[in-house]
Amino acid sequence: MLEKYLNFFKGRRDAANDAPISHPRDAATALQSATRGGYGNAVAMLQRFIGRQPILDGNSQIVGYELKIRGHGLWPEVEEPEAQRRVQDEMLLISVIDLDFQHALGNRLTFISVAPSMLDHPVLEQLPKHKVAIGIRLPDAVDDALLARCCQLVARGIPLALDDFEYRPEYAPFLKISTYVRLDTVCCDALTLGQRIAEIQGTAMPLLIAGKVETDDAFDAYRQLSFKLFQGYYFTHPQPSAPHRLDNNRLRVIELLNLVMNRAELAELEEKIKLDPGLTYKLLNFINSPANGLRHEIRSIGHVLTLLGYDQLYRWLTLLLFNSGNADGRSRALLKSALVRARFTETLGKDKFKPAEQGGLFIVGIFSLLDALLNVPMEQALARLNLPQAVVDALVRNGGMYAPYLQLALACENFDQEAIARCAALCGLDADAVNVTHVNALIWGEGLDV
Repeated sequence: MLEKYLNFFKGRRDAANDAPISHPRDAATALQSATRGGYGNAVAMLQRFIGRQPILDGNSQIVGYELKIRGHGLWPEVEEPEAQRRVQDEMLLISVIDLDFQHALGNRLTFISVAPSMLDHPVLEQLPKHKVAIGIRLPDAVDDALLARCCQLVARGIPLALDDFEYRPEYAPFLKISTYVRLDTVCCDALTLGQRIAEIQGTAMPLLIAGKVETDDAFDAYRQLSFKLFQGYYFTHPQPSAPHRLDNNRLRVIELLNLVMNRAELAELEEKIKLDPGLTYKLLNFINSPANGLRHEIRSIGHVLTLLGYDQLYRWLTLLLFNSGNADGRSRALLKSALVRARFTETLGKDKFKPAEQGGLFIVGIFSLLDALLNVPMEQALARLNLPQAVVDALVRNGGMYAPYLQLALACENFDQEAIARCAALCGLDADAVNVTHVNALIWGEGLDV
């Protein structure tokens, strides 16, 4: 990560004019002055972990992700808070550019928040237009220079978001050019939020983002308050007041999962699948999809099962478990999050486990949201599945050999820097490995047609 960071400023060239990107200070000098401890502490500073959170619309469809390197509580030995914030903002911007996942996200946005002082940084010129929204928290004292720079970014096609916004008359010009305004819903009651929204909408009509939405009740309340976008993991929790979602379609899939787990004869699996025309259609549609790249003429369901094999069939059935029944926006968001978790845990642990144990990593990730999908406690959700004990231990008791990898995935979602560092250490991983795997898992998940 350090070499990538330093080399970016030493040799990266702007695609538009092939000119070296300038930087107001030499990168190594900047890192050393920020840490006041030389190269060694610079390396420690760069051992930071990227976290992510989805941003959803009123139908629980994912419209984008916020990526963040959490600043609170980091680098306590640093005497210059502005320098440390600048370094972490630079790291975040470079990660967005170098990992280049905008194409995989399609029309979804990447949200990143930086200090207002970063708006003059040359790295911002490398951000893809209309793909990355820049969030800032306006300072108490705003000036014409800050407004002019915000206008330049917006004109260039970089959407502006105002974070933790509280209306003041001097902020009105910024409101008029902002696409998004994010409000901290935790620190305000409904009356205060209503007043703030009225003040905002009296000046402009940006899309309002409700931050820190953790329950369905909160989601419903904020949706009534003119919020259009919602950030938080409310959709990953069971809904106590709603019925369970363990319908006949999902029970049939669970039955097949158990047969595949026990390596049942392919003839028995074929007979079970042929009894369900809908399941047969979905399987044939899956095997014939361009993503599989198969050029064989399909002769029968048994032929399909032979081509897939047990492991691939098991993975397809786990996806079908999420898509069975009413595949609403919430279920699709759950599936997307579960897939990213599964890919993340599987990739990080592939060199840490014996081949026979590696499949459990994917299962732990994909089933980690099964309680929210079926709307039952996790232990009940797993009761019908014949899963290995190590998988059950991780999902129900947060223990066993797979648990640190699942907890690492959860910590990355919650911007919990301390938990990420602790779990990464338990897994024997550094920040570079975690960050690259994290974003690549997001790319992989978004590339799937689910």
